[in-house]
Amino acid sequence: MRSIIALLLIVLSATLSAQTNPNPTEVCGVFAPNAFTPNRDNTNDLFGVVVSEACEMSTYNMRIFDRYGRLVFECNDPRERWDGNYNGRAMKESTYLWQLTATYIDPDGVNQVRLSEQGSVVLIR
Repeated sequence: MRSIIALLLIVLSATLSAQTNPNPTEVCGVFAPNAFTPNRDNTNDLFGVVVSEACEMSTYNMRIFDRYGRLVFECNDPRERWDGNYNGRAMKESTYLWQLTATYIDPDGVNQVRLSEQGSVVLIR
Protein backbone atom coordinates (compact mmCIF):
# COMPACT_ATOMS: atom_id res chain seq x y z
CA MET A 1 0.00 0.00 0.00
CA ARG A 2 2.84 2.42 0.86
CA SER A 3 4.51 1.86 -2.49
CA ILE A 4 1.25 2.64 -4.34
CA ILE A 5 0.84 5.89 -2.40
CA ALA A 6 4.47 6.84 -3.03
CA LEU A 7 4.09 6.11 -6.75
CA LEU A 8 0.88 8.12 -6.88
CA LEU A 9 2.59 11.10 -5.21
CA ILE A 10 5.49 10.96 -7.67
CA VAL A 11 3.17 10.83 -10.69
CA LEU A 12 0.99 13.62 -9.30
CA SER A 13 4.05 15.77 -8.56
CA ALA A 14 5.43 15.28 -12.09
CA THR A 15 2.03 16.11 -13.59
CA LEU A 16 1.70 19.30 -11.56
CA SER A 17 5.19 20.49 -12.43
CA ALA A 18 4.57 19.83 -16.12
CA GLN A 19 1.47 22.04 -16.03
CA THR A 20 3.21 25.00 -14.42
CA ASN A 21 3.59 28.03 -16.67
CA PRO A 22 7.19 29.12 -17.25
CA ASN A 23 8.43 32.12 -15.31
CA PRO A 24 8.89 35.04 -17.74
CA THR A 25 12.35 35.79 -16.32
CA GLU A 26 13.45 32.27 -17.27
CA VAL A 27 12.59 32.84 -20.93
CA CYS A 28 15.51 35.23 -21.30
CA GLY A 29 18.29 33.03 -20.05
CA VAL A 30 21.59 34.54 -18.98
CA PHE A 31 24.97 32.97 -19.72
CA ALA A 32 28.27 34.12 -18.25
CA PRO A 33 31.52 32.18 -18.40
CA ASN A 34 33.19 31.58 -15.05
CA ALA A 35 36.71 32.36 -16.34
CA PHE A 36 38.47 34.17 -19.16
CA THR A 37 42.08 34.59 -20.33
CA PRO A 38 42.86 38.03 -21.79
CA ASN A 39 46.25 37.03 -23.19
CA ARG A 40 45.69 38.05 -26.83
CA ASP A 41 45.53 34.51 -28.20
CA ASN A 42 42.02 35.20 -29.58
CA THR A 43 40.51 32.50 -27.34
CA ASN A 44 38.43 33.64 -24.35
CA ASP A 45 40.11 37.07 -24.37
CA LEU A 46 36.95 38.99 -23.48
CA PHE A 47 34.31 38.62 -20.79
CA GLY A 48 30.65 39.43 -21.22
CA VAL A 49 27.25 38.39 -19.96
CA VAL A 50 25.04 37.09 -22.76
CA VAL A 51 21.25 37.29 -22.63
CA SER A 52 19.14 35.06 -24.87
CA GLU A 53 18.45 36.56 -28.29
CA ALA A 54 14.78 35.64 -27.84
CA CYS A 55 14.29 38.82 -25.81
CA GLU A 56 14.53 42.40 -26.99
CA MET A 57 16.59 44.38 -24.47
CA SER A 58 15.17 47.78 -23.45
CA THR A 59 17.94 48.61 -20.99
CA TYR A 60 21.20 46.88 -20.13
CA ASN A 61 23.82 47.65 -17.51
CA MET A 62 26.71 45.36 -16.64
CA ARG A 63 29.20 46.25 -13.94
CA ILE A 64 32.32 44.40 -12.83
CA PHE A 65 33.96 44.89 -9.44
CA ASP A 66 37.28 43.79 -8.00
CA ARG A 67 37.46 42.02 -4.64
CA TYR A 68 37.62 45.36 -2.83
CA GLY A 69 34.36 46.53 -4.38
CA ARG A 70 35.98 48.97 -6.81
CA LEU A 71 34.13 49.33 -10.11
CA VAL A 72 36.59 48.27 -12.84
CA PHE A 73 34.24 48.04 -15.83
CA GLU A 74 30.76 49.20 -16.79
CA CYS A 75 28.82 49.08 -20.03
CA ASN A 76 25.31 49.73 -21.30
CA ASP A 77 25.64 47.82 -24.57
CA PRO A 78 24.96 44.05 -24.48
CA ARG A 79 27.58 43.54 -27.22
CA GLU A 80 30.38 45.23 -25.27
CA ARG A 81 32.90 43.01 -23.46
CA TRP A 82 35.55 43.51 -20.76
CA ASP A 83 39.16 42.99 -21.84
CA GLY A 84 40.58 42.58 -18.32
CA ASN A 85 41.95 46.13 -18.16
CA TYR A 86 41.14 49.07 -15.91
CA ASN A 87 42.25 52.58 -16.88
CA GLY A 88 44.49 51.07 -19.56
CA ARG A 89 46.30 48.74 -17.16
CA ALA A 90 46.03 44.96 -17.05
CA MET A 91 44.24 43.73 -13.94
CA LYS A 92 45.80 40.99 -11.82
CA GLU A 93 44.67 37.38 -11.81
CA SER A 94 41.80 37.27 -9.39
CA THR A 95 38.10 36.66 -8.99
CA TYR A 96 35.86 39.55 -10.04
CA LEU A 97 32.17 40.03 -9.35
CA TRP A 98 29.74 40.99 -12.10
CA GLN A 99 26.27 42.43 -11.81
CA LEU A 100 23.71 42.69 -14.60
CA THR A 101 20.58 44.82 -14.46
CA ALA A 102 18.40 44.90 -17.54
CA THR A 103 14.85 45.18 -18.77
CA TYR A 104 13.46 43.41 -21.79
CA ILE A 105 10.21 42.91 -23.62
CA ASP A 106 9.04 39.33 -23.29
CA PRO A 107 8.87 37.22 -26.47
CA ASP A 108 5.08 37.76 -26.63
CA GLY A 109 5.76 41.51 -26.92
CA VAL A 110 3.37 42.26 -24.06
CA ASN A 111 5.27 42.73 -20.81
CA GLN A 112 8.41 44.56 -19.86
CA VAL A 113 10.39 42.40 -17.44
CA ARG A 114 13.22 43.41 -15.11
CA LEU A 115 16.23 41.12 -15.03
CA SER A 116 18.80 41.20 -12.23
CA GLU A 117 21.64 38.67 -12.13
CA GLN A 118 25.07 38.51 -10.52
CA GLY A 119 28.00 36.16 -10.41
CA SER A 120 31.75 35.89 -10.45
CA VAL A 121 34.44 35.41 -13.07
CA VAL A 122 38.08 34.41 -12.70
CA LEU A 123 40.62 36.38 -14.71
CA ILE A 124 43.53 34.10 -15.69
CA ARG A 125 46.66 35.54 -17.29
